[in-house]
Amino acid sequence: MRLTLLLFLVSVSVSGQAEEPLLRAGDRVALLGGTFFEQMQSAGALEAEIQCRRPDWKLSFRNIGWSGDDVHGVARKRFDGPEDGFKRLLQDIETADPTVVLVAYGFAEASDGIESAKRFESGLTQLVEAVTTPTRRVILVSPIAMPGYRVKDYDQAMQICLQAVQRVSQATGTPAVSVKWNPSDTELNQQRLLPNAYGYQAFARQIADPLVGGQPCQQPHPDLVDLVVQKNQLFFHRYRPQNETYLLLFRKHEQGNNAVEIPQFDPLIEQADKAIWDAAATNR
Repeated sequence: MRLTLLLFLVSVSVSGQAEEPLLRAGDRVALLGGTFFEQMQSAGALEAEIQCRRPDWKLSFRNIGWSGDDVHGVARKRFDGPEDGFKRLLQDIETADPTVVLVAYGFAEASDGIESAKRFESGLTQLVEAVTTPTRRVILVSPIAMPGYRVKDYDQAMQICLQAVQRVSQATGTPAVSVKWNPSDTELNQQRLLPNAYGYQAFARQIADPLVGGQPCQQPHPDLVDLVVQKNQLFFHRYRPQNETYLLLFRKHEQGNNAVEIPQFDPLIEQADKAIWDAAATNR
């Protein structure tokens, strides 16, 4: 089956195969996507794996995944129309201030059916063109089929999304990474809709190869994982503060003065990055 073959391929392409790691020393990486990426925050596996492999690169990561999100940013809208969700998506990227945006969409689009999958390519093209700048790179991540949810024609919709990622990659000169990972039941949550901690670790080991190369981290130190999770929590409160309605929106006349505290998370997050680098340096 063509979908199965696609899922078992590992490819990194910019009109061909990439030989050098896609990330560079000093990069700040925004992880942009839907539920698959947002839930990664509490696992800490991806960053721990990468930091363990390249402790001297001093990389930093900002997770701006949003559960239920698609390439159009619809889940991010607040009280306005769907187009405002895309504006919020772009705003979230600016808050993360990355040099690289790792884009993982197509998961929700495939689950929403054929028509949604057909709209995916134009939306991904729009996103890549909006996000790429002379100082900001984009890396695409092909979606992965999860075994616990199958709408009608799911396999066909997933294939449409996979092919769309490759076409956008070729058309825009953007690297695209496909991960060779067929999750087992022991790597999935109870609903088999998302990876569990073991699954995210397996995914991390696969995607770290094209991103940073190096030797797999045999046993990430628990302290390193904990530090990553703590940093992720700090940044989550920075870019998605509680009570946004009162702080920033139509009820800000009541508590909007407290919005000045939001940027105060920034030095705490930077300190957390340094703690991660120190822990990574002693991990190997």
